Amino acid sequence: MSARPPRVAHLVSHPIPYFAPLYRELASRPEIDLTVYFYSDATAREFADPGFGRSVAWDTPLFDGYRHRFMPSAARTDVSTRMTKRPNWDIVREIVSGRYDVLWVHGYAHMTTWLAVAAARVRGMRVMIRDEQTLLHTRPLVKRLLKSLALRALYSHTSALYIGEQNRRCFRRYGMPESRMFAAPYCVDNAYFQTQARALVARRDELRARFGIADDAPVVLFSGKLIEKKQPLLLIEAFARVRRTRRCALLIVGDGPLRAAAEEHVARLSVPDVHFAGFLNQNEISQAYAAADLFVLPSQLHETWGLVINEAMNFGLPVIVSDKVGCAADLVHEGQNGFVVPHNSVERLTAAIETLVADPAKRVQFGEESRRIISEYSIEAAADGIVTACVGGEERRTAWKQEALAR
Repeated sequence: MSARPPRVAHLVSHPIPYFAPLYRELASRPEIDLTVYFYSDATAREFADPGFGRSVAWDTPLFDGYRHRFMPSAARTDVSTRMTKRPNWDIVREIVSGRYDVLWVHGYAHMTTWLAVAAARVRGMRVMIRDEQTLLHTRPLVKRLLKSLALRALYSHTSALYIGEQNRRCFRRYGMPESRMFAAPYCVDNAYFQTQARALVARRDELRARFGIADDAPVVLFSGKLIEKKQPLLLIEAFARVRRTRRCALLIVGDGPLRAAAEEHVARLSVPDVHFAGFLNQNEISQAYAAADLFVLPSQLHETWGLVINEAMNFGLPVIVSDKVGCAADLVHEGQNGFVVPHNSVERLTAAIETLVADPAKRVQFGEESRRIISEYSIEAAADGIVTACVGGEERRTAWKQEALAR
């Protein structure tokens, strides 16, 4: 008689549209029995998003196809709850009850996470951490020392689900051994976006006209919150320089505190062909990718990954990112499907944009490579890594025991 699949409790801050397809895929895997717990239910309905400077209600299914639970504390837990706020004791009690074999937490910023991990260890459960952090952003010395002490303690009895190379390096810096690390690449629903790309290709001219783009000039696309971190003003400056000698357009999708400043910057520079589309929800954003010819994300800090790059690559777009974007080491192959530029160099950003604007054949070549690369960063690949970590091979278990004895 075969053993039952391990019961897995997954703890995550709040419902996130990007994660729902992965949960559905994991729910279809017979090797594990997954239940997802959300600390907060704030994003399950319309909520105020300071980054977008407006209220948002996601227009894609957040809960279909997988088992999930909102404990009573979720209704009184703010989506931004951090270490200083009260924990979700009802979730911790669920872990202590011993119904689960594996605890999988996303991140470590919530007090609930630390309490649940402690409870899981007492119960003898396997504990896995999937996190997004990188070493690309410097912090004050005291914070680095405190973080090192805390994470080395946390990682001493857990395994890691790393989303990419920069994230893997971060886990290693704080003591996670390779034998307890599993690749679970950050991903979007590739099948969905590629279906959208095929469906919208015949409507390209119509979509461009809808965004106010009247001709066939190359379109540079940015999508994200209009905040300092994303550097929309730097992008406008670089585009203005390209536009002086090259016919092209800039499509800015998103909203936020810098919207007015960005519009004023365009007016001050007297740069033509800049179009502000505002916020586009999950079911609308594909129209912008289908209208574009290349994608730019010039963030200056704390861009731990950048899932908009995954989305753009599914539409066969060349990509340009700054050296502070976490996915660059994985998704951007220099001179093959895009460019990585210094985050503080408008000159290098200008040169990269101009290279692609000026060369239609290179854009096609880079776009084909983008599609090839992104095929490896799929929902299925992420689920494979998570299932492997949950089930655990005999060699892995033996290695963990040896490491524990060595300590």
